[in-house]
Amino acid sequence: MNEYLKLFSPNSVSTQAIIMLPDIWSQTAYSDETAKQFAQKFDMPVYELDYFYQLTGKANSFNPDTDGAIAPDLMNKMTGEDFINIFNKALDEIKVNQPKLESITVIGFCFGGRLAYLSGLSSEVKKIVSFYGAGAHTANYYEGKTPIEALCEVRRNDESLKVLSFYGSQDGSIPQTDQELTAQSFKYAGINYTEKVYDAGHAYFQSGRADMYNEEAANASWKDLDSFVGQ
Repeated sequence: MNEYLKLFSPNSVSTQAIIMLPDIWSQTAYSDETAKQFAQKFDMPVYELDYFYQLTGKANSFNPDTDGAIAPDLMNKMTGEDFINIFNKALDEIKVNQPKLESITVIGFCFGGRLAYLSGLSSEVKKIVSFYGAGAHTANYYEGKTPIEALCEVRRNDESLKVLSFYGSQDGSIPQTDQELTAQSFKYAGINYTEKVYDAGHAYFQSGRADMYNEEAANASWKDLDSFVGQ
């Protein structure tokens, strides 16, 4: 694999794969651990994509305590077009590695959760999971559209696509109006959509985020994720 694409549980004959989009801190130890958990749980290859590689030209892993300004700056600089460029590049590499690939699930966290919606512009993506994906309605993010608008336009009435969004009810980074607009947009576009809301804050799912982790909400989300990905 290229340095921007980490592979967990290699299986070149598998017909399925997960592409994981980490939070803005990129390929951290806790994101690697989550990718390993996904690979073990769902018994398929998991590719952890360092999308900031598109901007930096090198592998990225940031520490919130010492690199607090770097990752947010990259997030603010990154456009939807930047993401699509590196996502398509990763897809090409994955398909070479898995020539029998038929179905891709994309799971994104935080900023990666926003980008996960854009990943669905590829018809090869059959399932999208967005964990607390703030900024899903950012104006002019991709070709003059928000991530949700872009996805709804390209995959309108596409029965092969399923989307699951996770939210924390105490997460101030995603307004209730944004959640409602997401649900309405997918309904009008005829896209199979489910949302799950838990009594938790932002970044509640990964135990490596010790300052935000919510064990009860995380365990419940694992059950929902199992049902969704394992369908």
